Amino acid sequence: MNYKDKLNIANEVNSMPVKEDLPKQKYKRGSKVRIADDLSKDGMGHFTSGCNAIVEYTYAQKYRGSNFKSYSLILLDENDKPFNSSAWYLEHQLTLIDENIEKGKDIIFKYGFED
Repeated sequence: MNYKDKLNIANEVNSMPVKEDLPKQKYKRGSKVRIADDLSKDGMGHFTSGCNAIVEYTYAQKYRGSNFKSYSLILLDENDKPFNSSAWYLEHQLTLIDENIEKGKDIIFKYGFED
C-alpha cells in the first residue's frame, strides 16, 4: 500500500461521524469534566492537566471498537472558553463537573469542534 492509499484511508476514518453515547462509557458527549492535576503517573505528564474540559467523544464513538475509556476533550480556559482539543485522556483522570450535555454540545458546535 502506498502513501496516497494510506492517506485516503486515514481521511476516510477521520471523516466518520461520531456514534451516539455508548452504554459503557462513563462520561457522555458534552459532559463537563475536570482533568486531574498530575498525569505523570500514566506517562502523560506532557498533556494539559488541571483544567476543565468538554467531552468531545470516546475512541469507540469515533473510530469504533471497544475502547470507551479513552476520551477526546475540548480544553477550556479559566473563563470556560475552548482553546484546544486533545486526546486520549483516560477515564480515571477525569472527574464529572456538570452533566448538562446540551450546554457542552453547544460548545462543541459553536467553536467548530463538530465532526
